[in-house]
Amino acid sequence: MYTLKQMEAFYWSAQLGSFSASSRKLHTTQSAIAKRVAELEAFSGMPLLDRKTKQLVLTPRGRQMMELAQETLELSSRVVQQLASAQSFEGVVRLGVTELVGLTWLAPLIDQVSRSYPQLTLMPEIDGGVTLYRKLAEDTLDMAIMPGPFWSYEYNCVPLGSIRNEWMASPALGFDPSVTLAPRDLVAHPVITQPTNSALSHLYDAWFTEQGLAVNRVLTCNNMVVVARLTMLGLGISYLPPALFSPMVERGELVQLRVSPDLPRVHYYAVFRKNVVSPTVAKVIEIAQAVCDFDAQEQQGSQWVATMPSATPKAPAPGKANAALARALARAKGGRKDG
Repeated sequence: MYTLKQMEAFYWSAQLGSFSASSRKLHTTQSAIAKRVAELEAFSGMPLLDRKTKQLVLTPRGRQMMELAQETLELSSRVVQQLASAQSFEGVVRLGVTELVGLTWLAPLIDQVSRSYPQLTLMPEIDGGVTLYRKLAEDTLDMAIMPGPFWSYEYNCVPLGSIRNEWMASPALGFDPSVTLAPRDLVAHPVITQPTNSALSHLYDAWFTEQGLAVNRVLTCNNMVVVARLTMLGLGISYLPPALFSPMVERGELVQLRVSPDLPRVHYYAVFRKNVVSPTVAKVIEIAQAVCDFDAQEQQGSQWVATMPSATPKAPAPGKANAALARALARAKGGRKDG
């Protein structure tokens, strides 16, 4: 008789095109995967995978088995989700998140998963949204929490929450926070933005185009706190979540600008591939829906930002801008990912 592990090894080997990729997906060895597939082929009495090509290819018998394997794994997933005890959920979920999630509610998510499912381990990875999307496609992540939507039909997504960003500037630049500005009023100022691997940059670039705003990027930085510090130095303006950086506004180190229309809210989703969904991934998404609260958690994040050393922002002289930037980057040795 066949086993569920054999079906799983065969399905993912065919889906991902190699035993090595399947072994990474299932957190086991390549030899174990090859052995399980060989056992299933012995059960079938015919080869299921053609190993002569660079990538594994389904044989005619393999295509028949593939359809049945997917049905078997989907049924198994439903049984586990609906009937299994908390102790029965075990394994590893490779989770990608953006920097903002890491700064706000990633820790509560890990804590709640650990409490609810003691045998389930999260392996979090913080990176830019575009990079996370690529890693989903490469199957080096099981799910990602990131802004969107901008993915293809191959992915499912579950809405989690949203945030707002506001334009920020150094007081030294002379903006009057009581005056309502239009996007065109910002054109003369360089903008400190997140890099091209940031999903937020992709989303806002489209909005900038709609508003006729030609963004003069002075530099890109994949650390939100460093972006704030560079903005404080007067090296450019930036867009940041106000709740997270309110301590800097209250200390007079940043000015929150009044710009109409507002920047669009950024919606966050749990994203995963449409193929067979792991019941453990489904449970993590359920908990993410429960604990995701950017507004509440940003207050906790703002307390962390409040502990950062204060600095008196000074508008850099033309000949000293590079030196000021170098000093700012030298002070910013912390986290590295975008939100």
